[in-house]
Amino acid sequence: MRCHTPGCTGEHQLQAISHSVLYRQRTLVVHGVPAAVCPDCGAATVAEETLLELNQFLASRGRSRGASLVFRA
Repeated sequence: MRCHTPGCTGEHQLQAISHSVLYRQRTLVVHGVPAAVCPDCGAATVAEETLLELNQFLASRGRSRGASLVFRA
């Protein structure tokens, strides 16, 4: 997929990133989130399905100790 950043001609590649989420007035950093990342400018896009899965996980198990979420390709 081509990058949508003005002036960039890079092609997005799938890779795992660290993504910050504001949840219950706290900032959480989630590692290993799949995203399309442009190697030229660094712009990252996370799929809507991934964000929905992350939000659902936080709503259901966000307070549990040892809860884990694994994204599968």
